Amino acid sequence: MLLSPRLGGRFGRLSLLLVALAFAGCGGGGGSGGGGESNTSSTSASTSASSGSPAPGCKLGFLGDPGKPVEMHLIARGKERSTIDLTEGGPVPMLLPPQGGRIIAVGIRATNLSACGIELTGALRDAATGQIRLDQRTVNLEPSGDGWGQSVIADMSTLANVPTCPNQWASTDVFGQPFELTLSIADAEGHAATQKISLVPFCAEPESEDECACECQKDYVLGQSCGEVPGP
Repeated sequence: MLLSPRLGGRFGRLSLLLVALAFAGCGGGGGSGGGGESNTSSTSASTSASSGSPAPGCKLGFLGDPGKPVEMHLIARGKERSTIDLTEGGPVPMLLPPQGGRIIAVGIRATNLSACGIELTGALRDAATGQIRLDQRTVNLEPSGDGWGQSVIADMSTLANVPTCPNQWASTDVFGQPFELTLSIADAEGHAATQKISLVPFCAEPESEDECACECQKDYVLGQSCGEVPGP
């Protein structure tokens, strides 16, 4: 589903996104079967500080046609800085960032908007509870020469670093289960779009897979030891 809202400002867009996610959580979330009324579920957000701000006097220009709606495709950073094209119901890698925990690092390929100062907001939602985890930042897109631009996979600051673990928010293990990702973009002139997609996070780094599985399991307790059990 692709929408093109034209909203007034940074906090207006963020507030609207959170409200939309909260109302989405009230829809048929995660239960089995039939047509009964669904219960209202609570919503919370974890917001990361903005980084990757555009340099003053950015001259990357406009991408595509300003008279057409914004188009975008979702991508993610995988192990060893690989680029993953995200698809409905498909996998999304969870990575270990410098600050610890686990994140999904998601970005875009887009056209018909400015390459400079894109407000990028990513939110991951547990459909059963309505709880979300969110990251918002301002980024520049790298033009590809064909009217499109994209997040720079090698530069984590151009991607939404959406926190997933430690898991003190989801009703299930974070890995191996479907979650709803909402990604929104907007430039300073009001060219904007939002896309929702169902994704299945997985622990992408074998060298820390055990720790990832521990921190991302259901009912993880903050401070719980995730190291190897000492031998006799």
